[in-house]
Amino acid sequence: MTGPIRVVVSGTGSEVPTRVMANAAFESMIDTSDEWIRTRTGIRERRFIEPGDTSATLGVRASRKAIESAGISPDEIDLIICATITPAMMSPTNACIIQAELGCRPVPAFDLAAACTGFVYALSVADAMMRSGTVRHALVVGAEVLSKALDFTDRNTCILFGDGAGAVVLSRVDDANAEASNRGLSCFQLHSDGRRGDLIQMPSSVTDQTPNAEGQLHPGQQYLWMHGREVFKFAVQRLTDILRQAMAECEARGVTLDWVVPHQVNQRIIDSALDHTGFPGERVMVNLDRYGNTSAASVPIALDELLRTGRASTGQTLLLVAFGGGLTWGSALLGL
Repeated sequence: MTGPIRVVVSGTGSEVPTRVMANAAFESMIDTSDEWIRTRTGIRERRFIEPGDTSATLGVRASRKAIESAGISPDEIDLIICATITPAMMSPTNACIIQAELGCRPVPAFDLAAACTGFVYALSVADAMMRSGTVRHALVVGAEVLSKALDFTDRNTCILFGDGAGAVVLSRVDDANAEASNRGLSCFQLHSDGRRGDLIQMPSSVTDQTPNAEGQLHPGQQYLWMHGREVFKFAVQRLTDILRQAMAECEARGVTLDWVVPHQVNQRIIDSALDHTGFPGERVMVNLDRYGNTSAASVPIALDELLRTGRASTGQTLLLVAFGGGLTWGSALLGL
């Protein structure tokens, strides 16, 4: 090795289903309207998978795009991590399915569950393994099909979520000028508070669920559930805290925080954090109006869109930040 190790994003990719669910589609299911949803969330539409698709198949397609973007072949991948809470199966994991479909070597492949913060957690795990010197190129995927976990009689949750996948290829580079450059991943901040885990819950298929007298699960027991008001307050506070910390860190380094790529959950949450910090809204990557909340997939989808459209450029610094069930929250700085 010729210098300090840095872990860079060398390729990105994303995949969303073709089936568009506009807000108006919910008007026949629940007491809501397009205006009600837009004014409270900022969401206009989201994507739902078609029969035959899973979070794994979306993850495979996003991964192929990321590998092509990185200019490498699948057999150069040394590690695969898939962040998901909606895997196609518990075993084999999404990561193993992706490894097989891509034709990668028999490399380590595993899923990571940290809800909406999962992709940031997975980046941190991959970064640590790469800095140990055992991994040259890692594939990190966020893939979700939340449409399969929604109660379409609960307007507090069913309007928020969508399906999709995003992926990045991370590459280890040995850079003699690392200390003078801001390129690569740095400044990971990972947190959890399980004491408040009851604010967002999604049952497992193997959970000891108690059926009613007819042998059916009690209404809502098999679906994602969320205490919307409390989650809103939690998200605003955590996004505000992380954004302030990142702005201070960048100032201390003498660099500009050019872009924020947040978890795509609710426009009002993002706006509230911007009000508290003064960070300019035009430098926040937002696509939740088109995709809704895709949980662990939301940050990599937004990152891929930001880079592929050319809005972010070499030399800029990005903040990747997410928060969600667990409760979990986390962030990382990414120098391009």
